Amino acid sequence: MSPDRPTSTTRRTLLGFLAALLVGIVATLGGCLAVFVGVHRSTAAAHDRSVPAVLAVYDAQLALRQAHGAALAGFSGGTRLLADPGEDYRNQIARAGQQLAQAAEDNAAGEDGSRDIQVVEASVVTYTGLVERAHAYFAQDGGNARGTATLWDASILLEEILRRLDRLGAKQIDALDGQADGLWTSGAMTLLWLVPVLALLALLVAAQRFLRRRFRRRLNVPLLLATLAVVVMGATAAMSLWSGHQLADARAETGQAAHDREAQLATLSARDSDRLSALLTAACGSPGCPETIARVRQDASPAPAPSAGSAATTPAPQVTEAGARHGEDAARSAERAADSRAGEVVLLAAALFALAMVALGLLPRLEEYRFRQR
Repeated sequence: MSPDRPTSTTRRTLLGFLAALLVGIVATLGGCLAVFVGVHRSTAAAHDRSVPAVLAVYDAQLALRQAHGAALAGFSGGTRLLADPGEDYRNQIARAGQQLAQAAEDNAAGEDGSRDIQVVEASVVTYTGLVERAHAYFAQDGGNARGTATLWDASILLEEILRRLDRLGAKQIDALDGQADGLWTSGAMTLLWLVPVLALLALLVAAQRFLRRRFRRRLNVPLLLATLAVVVMGATAAMSLWSGHQLADARAETGQAAHDREAQLATLSARDSDRLSALLTAACGSPGCPETIARVRQDASPAPAPSAGSAATTPAPQVTEAGARHGEDAARSAERAADSRAGEVVLLAAALFALAMVALGLLPRLEEYRFRQR
């Protein structure tokens, strides 16, 4: 056997380690970057569009319902000259318009969502026209009956608007579900970065052991630094798991906000039904109009049972506060999920550093064996 064979075998092994480590670092970078960028694209879309759109739809519904209640209250109390939808009605209508504009800007439901928003905005214009017409009727002598009938038409249109907003909100939630349950946020995508990281770490450990055995050195510092850089790559890629959990939290908080807003809307609907029924009773005179009033009460959403000591027609403060709190929590969770913390830069820097350290750790050993062969 030739005495040079062990030397050539060592050189080939070193070349194999060098090639495998360089390819492994590039492959690991590719897997980590793919998952990291994919997850953060989903979370950014949820933060920038889906979550704000869902919350804007809920707020628009609440503002419209509160505006209607304020108008009914204004027309229910006071004399003919004082009957007026009121400043609160106008403020809430303006707020609803702002929320609809926000929903249009953040819309995540595509063309269907845009069409729904356009229909709602046009319907709100018609609704406000009916309320102003009712105001004009109430200001006239003997115009209570026509004013009340116009208010009833406005109430029917409002229910149609709120139902369309329900459908719009459902489409925005579907978009959020697609982002939270998408391909990049699935558990299977973890393997795309975890397997290369573990394989690369095992290869680095094997290279360290080979160098210690052949060169009688306890530790190759450049390879140790390369190992630490790979650990940093794995830790950075693992941030995508945390972002996915934050996105799931945002979706859960959005669902809680929806539940609380539904309770608010149901309570306000029952209150509005009572006020409209009172107006109809006054407008119909002594015979009354029981069939019409029964229809008004049937169209109203069932209100939740009032808590002890609270009025049935007033939204419970804890429900209102809970809805706002869940909405804020959803927005904060979505913001945390979308914050990449410059992870892409960290991955690239760590990979380049690992490549340099591998070359620094193995190329001198290759040079030693090249001269030994001579």
